[in-house]
Amino acid sequence: MKTSEQNASSLALYIGKTGVLRCEYLSVDVAIIDAKRSYGCRTLLLVRPVSGAGEQWLEESRVSGISGLT
Repeated sequence: MKTSEQNASSLALYIGKTGVLRCEYLSVDVAIIDAKRSYGCRTLLLVRPVSGAGEQWLEESRVSGISGLT
């Protein structure tokens, strides 16, 4: 398997999972709807609140407790 294929398959593991985004004094449950690599090393996740509206690209480190990842 090529490195690019490995990267794509590892990013696909994020899609459909849920996690928690911490914003100051709030914790917001979010769904991960897409993932990509930026500059070859940073993982960015496109998240949407489970209840509410909007979506935003965030660094992976900002989302904790991602369901189903080991």
